[in-house]
Amino acid sequence: MLINVRLLLLFPFFACSTPTEQPPLEYFPCSAEAHVWYLGANGYAVNINNRVLIFDYQEQTDPHPPPRTERNLQNGYIDPGVLDTMRVYVFVTHTHFDHYDPVILEWEDQIDSSTYFFGWEAGDNPEHYYLSELRDSARVGDMEVYTIYSHHSNVPEVAFLVKVDGYTIYHNGDYKANYQEDYAYLATLADSIDIACMVGVPDMTDQYFQQAAHLAELFPTAYMFPMNREDDPSRIRRFRDMFMNLHPEVQVLCPEQRGESFSCPKVSSEAP
Repeated sequence: MLINVRLLLLFPFFACSTPTEQPPLEYFPCSAEAHVWYLGANGYAVNINNRVLIFDYQEQTDPHPPPRTERNLQNGYIDPGVLDTMRVYVFVTHTHFDHYDPVILEWEDQIDSSTYFFGWEAGDNPEHYYLSELRDSARVGDMEVYTIYSHHSNVPEVAFLVKVDGYTIYHNGDYKANYQEDYAYLATLADSIDIACMVGVPDMTDQYFQQAAHLAELFPTAYMFPMNREDDPSRIRRFRDMFMNLHPEVQVLCPEQRGESFSCPKVSSEAP
């Protein structure tokens, strides 16, 4: 990826930010540098050190799934068998099938360390976190999880803000509410966002586009991954081009197919 040097001088916060598309990996690399995998539809996995954060994983919307024997990380599928030495955190924003697949519950018996966060009262398992309040939170060890709440399309849902290992990660899900007030609340919890997964609607009049733009205005944002492409990669490319015309300091990364991965080094807030 070519980076305009003049932009780096204008936006020094991102001077050390050089995401690179990675070849497909069968296993997570477990480095202090965040690696992001696209898992189809609205699903992403973030690996930092020996942690794996999995957001809105599902297998139901893939129009051409490979045979189950080939459902591995290279193809954008989670194989719980390779995660038994990792600390795994599973996040689900709401019940819609393109965000939630009950297959994730099968992983519990196959992964030694797994923690689940749901944006609604998904059950009564005392080991799960049900973050269904308007602004809820949880702390697991040194990882902090915060939510903002939305209710549309007939279901409750949340967006997640996660602070872990020096990174701040935001996954919007389908959150669509009073984002100006809710983002102001999140700004009391974080100064910047390293990785943001946003709904990528290529229409400046659409609230989802406006939410993404306001997020970038309020938080220095290093990397943004568009979601909800509706099986149309050109949709998120159009979003990227429109968005980066407004916010060239944000690197909008558009995976084309499940299993694509990106290295997202921590950015520096200081000028080089």
